[in-house]
Amino acid sequence: MAFLGYGAVAALGGAFIYANLPTYLTIGAVAPKFAHLATAKLIPIKGGPREIETIDKSEQFTANELFQKGPIMVMAVRRPGCMLCRREAAELHTLLPLLKEKGIGLAAVVHESRGANEFKSYFSGGDVYLDTERTFYGPNERWLPHWVGFLRFGTYSNVYKAKKAKVEGNMEGEGRLLGGVYLIANNDIVYTHLEKEWGDAANIDEVRAAIETFNVKTK
Repeated sequence: MAFLGYGAVAALGGAFIYANLPTYLTIGAVAPKFAHLATAKLIPIKGGPREIETIDKSEQFTANELFQKGPIMVMAVRRPGCMLCRREAAELHTLLPLLKEKGIGLAAVVHESRGANEFKSYFSGGDVYLDTERTFYGPNERWLPHWVGFLRFGTYSNVYKAKKAKVEGNMEGEGRLLGGVYLIANNDIVYTHLEKEWGDAANIDEVRAAIETFNVKTK
């Protein structure tokens, strides 16, 4: 019996160690190229924060059409209802005045529409699109299993930060597919942040520094 007890402890310890390894070792971290993101098929998600999401497939367009309008920062949202994603969106939203000054647009993409309109409450000033083929989450999709996410120490640190910021959320939707943040300009990706774990938000100072490299407003 004692042997079984030691075995269980060892197995649990091994699970904790594995779960807290850098995720680039366990699920990869290959950043997409501009050519890949440009092929994304997007559909605008319509409706206010308290309305049901409306999607019209006839309005589908490619991300390249969006990119050709000028520089744009895009957040690939892991789960619209997640308090951690909403906290990151709220942080990015604080950069909106600087983005406007530099002539940079703001948008978010989601891989499911559930909760997208409520998400807009934390992302006002930016459009939200359904990424129908999850292109912004690839080309190598990074899925973090639930058991790994719940065993990572960083998860609880990020939850604490979200609660401290008084951001609310829910557990609805698919939350295993990790997202990221991209700053795209002149047919290139000039800044990339790949989410490493649930709530691993882009460093706001790094994002600001990337934005500030734009010296003149681009029409």
